[in-house]
Amino acid sequence: MGKVIGIDLGTTNSVCAYMDRREPVVIINSEGGRVTPSVVGISKNGERFVGDIAKRQLLINPEATIHSIKRFMGRRYRDALSDCASVQYKVVETRNGDCGVEVGDRLYLPQEISAMILQKLRKSAEDFLGEQVTEAVITVPAYFTDRQRQATKDAGTIAGLNVLRIINEPTAAALAYVHDRKRSSTIAVYDFGGGTFDISLLEVDRDLAEVRATRGNNALGGADIDNKIVHWLLEEFYKEHGIDVSDDKVVLQRLRDAAERAKLELSAAYDTDIHLPFLLANASGPKHLQCTLTRATFESLAMPLFERTIEECRRAMEDSRMSPEDIDEVILVGGSSRIPMVQAMVQDLFKRPLNKSFNPDEVVAVGAAIQAGILEGDVKAVTLLDVTNFSLGIEVEGRRFAKLIPKNTTIPTQKTQLVSTVAENQRTVKIHVLQGESPDARDNVSLGDFELVGIPPAKRGEPRIHVKFAIDSNGIVHVSAKDSRSGVSGEITIEAPTGMTQSQIEELREEHETIHRRSTDSHEMKELRHQIEKQLVSLENFLRDNRGFLHKKDIFEIEQALKRGRMALLKSSDKTNLDDLSMYLARFFAHLADKTGGGDAPVH
Repeated sequence: MGKVIGIDLGTTNSVCAYMDRREPVVIINSEGGRVTPSVVGISKNGERFVGDIAKRQLLINPEATIHSIKRFMGRRYRDALSDCASVQYKVVETRNGDCGVEVGDRLYLPQEISAMILQKLRKSAEDFLGEQVTEAVITVPAYFTDRQRQATKDAGTIAGLNVLRIINEPTAAALAYVHDRKRSSTIAVYDFGGGTFDISLLEVDRDLAEVRATRGNNALGGADIDNKIVHWLLEEFYKEHGIDVSDDKVVLQRLRDAAERAKLELSAAYDTDIHLPFLLANASGPKHLQCTLTRATFESLAMPLFERTIEECRRAMEDSRMSPEDIDEVILVGGSSRIPMVQAMVQDLFKRPLNKSFNPDEVVAVGAAIQAGILEGDVKAVTLLDVTNFSLGIEVEGRRFAKLIPKNTTIPTQKTQLVSTVAENQRTVKIHVLQGESPDARDNVSLGDFELVGIPPAKRGEPRIHVKFAIDSNGIVHVSAKDSRSGVSGEITIEAPTGMTQSQIEELREEHETIHRRSTDSHEMKELRHQIEKQLVSLENFLRDNRGFLHKKDIFEIEQALKRGRMALLKSSDKTNLDDLSMYLARFFAHLADKTGGGDAPVH
């Protein structure tokens, strides 16, 4: 088995890492960076760009540049409408009611876009390690539903990765924290990222990490803070010019880019100047935007969002029956946790020093790498006792939701509930499995259903049907039902379907592998052509500098070699032919250099 990598698939940026013996190492991408923007650009001919190169085209082609795709993973379109308004690309409803992204005449599923990012990370890891990578541990927000987790796993499969485990981001951060530690403590992991927020309370020991409670919001992150600044900039522009530019997608992307930069600068400065020349042009001439955003104004704009994270922290402590005095340390995770006001509010709540020993952008990937190392057997096993992030139960009479396993229950676990019929002589009972917190079944997430058929006729409420829920350590839900009188039984394993069949996943995986091979071949061809071009230039320079010392035969051979090389670059698209030409030019140049006693032969 090759190296298993750990991946933090983030809303804004993604990071991957691996274990080098007992030490986690962050993998450097092809651009030389430690983080890769979670941005995908698609050209008119379908070519795909991922990372920094895609982020750079956001300003000029926002409709074909996809960011923050994590917010649409495994979600129903009707539940994601508020997030659709914050992106410039077109989010549409698929046939089965899920979210999709439309670019040109092609529909992409969020899993497919995420797979492009994962494929970029996988390629970076393979280049960095010098070996093939096929297995990974991927992290998700603690408050992701089962559908969102399965969508993430599907994305990994499409990218050609065997996802060994999906773990919660705060739990991964805690793993990084307890790695090689000698003492026990109770910690709070405050994870405020680009698109999601989580708070997890854990009790950690040298070989045990037990989650006591987790809360969060999958639609609360740094992107929402940026939106607050964008709205403020729109108002400032309207005050100065009397023009509403909120429908111009290119203008909105420039404002969003400026908002993100301003947010980052205000973590160190007390004010920042925002200057956007030629933001718009009309009959009266070009219109510019120039204003100053102070930290005080920024904090007042974003304060409602900050307060929502603090309220989630309070609820997590209530769920775990803990108080701030029970918390020993607070770990900050996610880029938005760098905001000074956020840090002040978190410290004021917990009355504890904030642990800033980890890079908040990298700590989750480091924890995922440690989990990967545990699975490989290279790292001492740490037992992870996670919890259910939502309650699980069934639909009962009156379309009510009956909880069988409450949220924040330690897994693995199991629970049995006694149910019966609601009509006289009822022969069939439908077991509808739900996830959520609402007492109304319709407001919760449906995980699946099955029917218990062949129940003997009896009065309403007389049959005794035992419904058993079991959740394993990987979070897979198994539900079974049995009629105690007749022995009739049925069961279902909830794999959290995301609207994609196994054949669709496999088809997309093969498509991505094909595109990846073509991209790799294209890159190799470009490098080979560049190499031959350099060899020909060197040969031309050699001929110019040594013409007076060469025999006519040598000059003729050089000119023929140059002609052959130029024609091959112009007409040949066969890699083998070009590779042979490059080798020939290298040998020919070396032969000439030996004859003349000078010149530097280009290295093949």
